[in-house]
Amino acid sequence: AWCAFCRGRGRKELWKRIKKRMKLNEAEAFNYLGTQYSIGGLSLGVLRDTNKAIELFLRAAELGSIGAHYELSLMYMVGDEVEQDTEKAIKHWKLAAIGGHEQARHNLGNMEYNYNDNKDRAMKHFMIAARAGEDDSLEKVGEGYKAGHVPKDEYASTLRAYQESVDE
Repeated sequence: AWCAFCRGRGRKELWKRIKKRMKLNEAEAFNYLGTQYSIGGLSLGVLRDTNKAIELFLRAAELGSIGAHYELSLMYMVGDEVEQDTEKAIKHWKLAAIGGHEQARHNLGNMEYNYNDNKDRAMKHFMIAARAGEDDSLEKVGEGYKAGHVPKDEYASTLRAYQESVDE
């Protein structure tokens, strides 16, 4: 049967396509394979290998994958089978956020709010993510408004932008 994702005939064809895309230095091919190694991907028949995943994510990030930056940030923040490194996690969150990754932006807001006690900066991160349609960030902006950290006009503007983003 045809695989809907790879449009090929199973695992062998998927490997062939991924290798071809990697030879062309396509960031998302490296990111996809990194994800497979980070979880132990059945679609490719690979076992979980954190070191291989990090190697692939780093290459994907080098080639411009914001998703790879986000995956690296999570790995370094959690420290699951890799040494926990908050500085590296934040670095990759920032790069993913700059690239438009809303969850990375939300996580930066949480870091500023909870660990750096910088409510204003946290709210800026949350507003950017909320305007892009990130639900949890909108909730944080609402909490910030109630606590006096977000002016009424900025809260209203964020609500409108959030709704436009969700409507798209």
